[in-house]
Amino acid sequence: MSLPAPGTVVVLNGTSSAGKTSLARALQDRWDGPLLDAGLDRHLTMLPRRYLSSSWPEVFRYELAVDGTIERVVAGPVAHDLVRGLHRTAAALAAAGFDVVVDHVLLEPAWSRDLAEVLRATRAVLVGVRCEPPVLIERERDRGERTLGQATAQLPYVHRHGDYDVEVDTAVLDVPAAADVVLTWIRSGAAPKALDRLR
Repeated sequence: MSLPAPGTVVVLNGTSSAGKTSLARALQDRWDGPLLDAGLDRHLTMLPRRYLSSSWPEVFRYELAVDGTIERVVAGPVAHDLVRGLHRTAAALAAAGFDVVVDHVLLEPAWSRDLAEVLRATRAVLVGVRCEPPVLIERERDRGERTLGQATAQLPYVHRHGDYDVEVDTAVLDVPAAADVVLTWIRSGAAPKALDRLR
C-alpha cells in the first residue's frame, strides 16, 4: 500500500477570544475533504478534570497587577508538555495524509521554535488571528465562561515571534470573510514561509 500524500497544517495563532475556534469551524465547513481540529482547546480537554480546576496553575498561572487584573499568563509545566505533544500530533496526522487546523496561543518563543522544527517537513500555514483589545474585552464579558483579562494579558506575547503567511483581523472581518481570506491564500498555491523564518 502506498503512503498517502502529506496533508496541510493550518495554524491559527492569536489570543483567547480572538475568534480562532469560530474560524477553525468555518474552515472545516468549507474545506475540500476532512480538516481535523487538533488545536490547543482540543488538547486541553484531554487533561484530567483536576487540571481544569484546582490544578489549573500547573497548566497556566496568572500574574496579577496591583489592581487585581491579569498582567501576564505564564505557562506551567503541563502546558509546555501539552504544547509539545500538540505539535507532534499535528505533524503525525499530516504525515498520515490528513489536513489539520490548529488553534494556538504562541505565548512562549520556545513554542514557536518547536512548532517550526516539528512541522519542517509539512506544508504548514501560519495564520495570524488579530483582534483589538476593546473587542477582546467585550467578547470575554459577553461569553461569560471566559477568564476576564486573559486575552489582553496574552496580547503582548502571542504575536511577537514575527511574520505570518496570512493575517485576519476579526474585529473588522466576520467569520465567513475571515475564512475567505485564509482559504483564498491557501488555494492560491503560495508556498508558506513564516515558520521557515522561525527555525
